[in-house]
Order: sequence, then C-alpha cells, then structure tokens
Amino acid sequence: MKNYPLYSETTLFLFLLASLSCLHIGIFLLGPFSSIARPHRREFFNLTGDILSHTEFNKLKGYFHHSNHIYDHVVRVAYISYSIARVLGLDYKAAARGGLLHDFFLYDWRERKANDISKSLHGKEHPYIALENAQKYFEVSDLEADIIVKHMFPKTRPIPRYKESFVVSISDKIAAIHEYLSHNRGRKA
Repeated sequence: MKNYPLYSETTLFLFLLASLSCLHIGIFLLGPFSSIARPHRREFFNLTGDILSHTEFNKLKGYFHHSNHIYDHVVRVAYISYSIARVLGLDYKAAARGGLLHDFFLYDWRERKANDISKSLHGKEHPYIALENAQKYFEVSDLEADIIVKHMFPKTRPIPRYKESFVVSISDKIAAIHEYLSHNRGRKA
C-alpha cells in the first residue's frame, strides 16, 4: 500500500465546508421548484430491510463508534444519504444501501488504531474491508461498491466516481459531526 501525504485538518475542514455549501445551494435551488418526491421512512426501510435485518450486519451493534455503536451511525448516514439523493433526483436506493454498508467492518477500530504506529491504517483500509464484507453477504452494484470504497474521501486518495458517492461521503461527515456534538452535549449535562 502506498503512503500518501495526509491532508491537514484545515484542508479537511475546507473540503467539508465547501461540500456542505454546495449541497445546501443544490437543495435550496431544487427544493421549492422540484417535483421530486420527498423521502419517506417506509420506502427507506423497504429498500434496506434485507441489510438491516441481516444477522452479520446486526453485529455492528457490538462495536462502539463516535457516540454509540456502528449500527446507529450507518443507519443515520444511510438515511441522510437516501434523503439527499431522493431530493436531488439521484439513485437513492444505491445511496441508502451504500450508506448502510460503508462501515461494515466487524472490529473495534479504537483497538486497531491503538496498535497502529502510523495511526492511519484503519481510515485507509476499512472501506475495503467493508466492501469485502458487503460482497460476502449482499449483492453490491458497481455504484454501491464505489460508495463504500470512496466514503473516506478526501482522506483516501481515490476520487468518488459518482454523485451518489459524494453524497454518502458528505453524509458520513454530517453524521459524525452530529454524533460528536450530541455526545459532547450529553457529557456537559
């Protein structure tokens, strides 16, 4: 595996800010004038129920993530991704399913990171581990595979190939920020 220079926190922050700005502008411009249907929870669960009920996938409930377990995080990312893709007229099914499967690794990443001298292997490797697990238990389209492998952009170098991949990458960051803020808010109370 090649060693790529890590992006600075400033670069990552600017990427996130620019992404959120573009997303906000896109939704603002499309929202009032669009005839695109709004997201519906029932539809989301119909699209993703086979994953959500799968025994191996449910093992994610046993691994702590930002503020709860990985299962909670991926459901949040998937629903945000589904909603955004639905409003923007993108492949919302792939966004929902790819969002669910993006962190389908079955280990405690904190333990792995503690034993990693570079402190960066998990961030670069877990998308490929998640894809391998996803393909082992589910049918995964090329679009969904790109979503899973590229969700860590820009930390990982490959640029997402599809708009839906960008949507999930941004949704993952939105969910992480929400989780960290809500976790810290709970600590202060």
